[in-house]
Amino acid sequence: MARKNPAQFVKRQKEMERAQKARDKMAKRHHDKEGDGITENSTTNTEEGTSSSES
Repeated sequence: MARKNPAQFVKRQKEMERAQKARDKMAKRHHDKEGDGITENSTTNTEEGTSSSES
């Protein structure tokens, strides 16, 4: 098996950190909007769509 390039590993780690920050930011926005009349069902559906696209 070939040895993996360490630069690709670092790039992947940075991408994962960026994606995590984006998920956290969206979760915060959804939490802030809950007081504006958005139901839990609509928030749950959005979260499910986000997690399925990552796989």
